[in-house]
Amino acid sequence: MLFMVSPMLEFAECVMNEIRELRYDAERHILDGSVKSMEQYRHLMGRLEGYSFVEQAIRQLLQKNPNL
Repeated sequence: MLFMVSPMLEFAECVMNEIRELRYDAERHILDGSVKSMEQYRHLMGRLEGYSFVEQAIRQLLQKNPNL
């Protein structure tokens, strides 16, 4: 049996993949020691928090709408 993936679900998957890449880039930047200032560190940590928030919001919406 072949399942059709809805365009909305496909879009959500693409967004989640992009968020994972952005998170990985920010984490790598922090962990490789190339952060030049506390301000830059705080900025990157804020990005990581934002990525987590968006990822969680997308997951919750997908769980609430299983017919997507």
